[in-house]
Amino acid sequence: MTRAFDPARLRRAYVLGLGLSGGAAARLLASRGVEVVGSDRRPAAALELGGLADAPGVELRCGVEESELPAGVEAVVVSPGVALDHPLLAAARAAGLPVVAEVELAFAFLEGPVVAVTGSNGKSTTTAMTGALLAHAGIPVEVCGNIGLPLAAVVDGAAGRTFVVELSSFQLETIDRFRPRAAALLNLSPDHLDRHRDLAGYLAAKQRIFARQTRDDVAVLNADEPEVAASPTAARRRSFSLSTPVADGCRLEEGRVVERAPGASARQLFAAADVPLPGPHNLENAMAAALLALAAGAPATGLAAGLRGFRGLPHRLERVGERAGVTYFDDSKGTNVAATARSLESFADGSVHVILGGRNKGADFRYLRAAALRKVRRAYLIGESAAELERALAGATELSRSGTLAAAVSEAAERARTGDAVVLSPACASFDQFRDYRDRGQSFQRLVRGLPGLVTEGRGGGQEARV
Repeated sequence: MTRAFDPARLRRAYVLGLGLSGGAAARLLASRGVEVVGSDRRPAAALELGGLADAPGVELRCGVEESELPAGVEAVVVSPGVALDHPLLAAARAAGLPVVAEVELAFAFLEGPVVAVTGSNGKSTTTAMTGALLAHAGIPVEVCGNIGLPLAAVVDGAAGRTFVVELSSFQLETIDRFRPRAAALLNLSPDHLDRHRDLAGYLAAKQRIFARQTRDDVAVLNADEPEVAASPTAARRRSFSLSTPVADGCRLEEGRVVERAPGASARQLFAAADVPLPGPHNLENAMAAALLALAAGAPATGLAAGLRGFRGLPHRLERVGERAGVTYFDDSKGTNVAATARSLESFADGSVHVILGGRNKGADFRYLRAAALRKVRRAYLIGESAAELERALAGATELSRSGTLAAAVSEAAERARTGDAVVLSPACASFDQFRDYRDRGQSFQRLVRGLPGLVTEGRGGGQEARV
């Protein structure tokens, strides 16, 4: 029988994986007087440990693959990158030890409500939008989680903050008591099937975001995706839609986003033109963010202005510059097929030179064919999945086996003509050639800025995409 997880009584804990989340969890535990053993198979030089190595009560074991649980540990905090079938986690469960995510640990220490966001695509943008709307309304807010700043890293601070947390399926697998006041499941498309095995398992992990909600909470759901809309929850269900009528939530109607609720008159929340980011997917993100912000106490009257001031995020259709009438966009965060297809919809038909490839996460690249047929003038294939992409897209568009990002940028710059766009939107993970999607995006931007004659004035988070 697994012991209940009670951080207040914890004396010795094991942190498996010392990336951003694991490191933050170890620091939080140590600051509360808990003895910590942290391990990572990567050497310490490859980790951003900060002062953790010298923190009192912390023992680090880096550069080795641990084969046994440390003696005397009472709980295991697992980093998102560690698969749940890891032998040490199996041993912990067999010993009755709780195995929890960093966000589960952090939640126990929070002094303020949580707004949580998950989905296959748009999580980071929606999380940042929600935070921007709350900040515009004067509500103290922390934007954190999978977006880059671990929840455990922001526990300490002023009471009364609202925590807007992006959550991946990996983080949601190991939550138990985590209860957000408002939570959103934005959408579902095949992703991380190399870990979740099938779409049903992936969806089930996502739906755990609602598991501890009660009727006093709010669940925000995409009405245009039946599997998402049918997610089980005890919370009040509020839906958003581009086309489907909703009884409680908001819908796009003749260029306006209109909210409806039982017993209340319909009201306009904002106009589609108030959303500064291109593409229908970003309008969906804005609708979800608006419903979350309303649930967290933001007034409806400020939503339009809050959205107009939102500048987007790095590596999400971020405009890098223009050269000879060709515009360059960094969408390195497009790490799955659906994300890339959505980004391509932001551009005029036949205008895109897209750079694709990296490490496949179990996706079927044939689902890119429809978008490629309409939107893509030529695709430049890089990384481990280049051959697989070539087979999947043969006949849908012109293809180049570029191999590397540098070669792809050089060839695209040579072939693109006035009015075209060169877009890095790989539909793959980055780990074959880069540290992460940020490293890949930064490399793309350096290569583009090295092109002679590039104009970079007016760069922003994608709001200037020419569609």
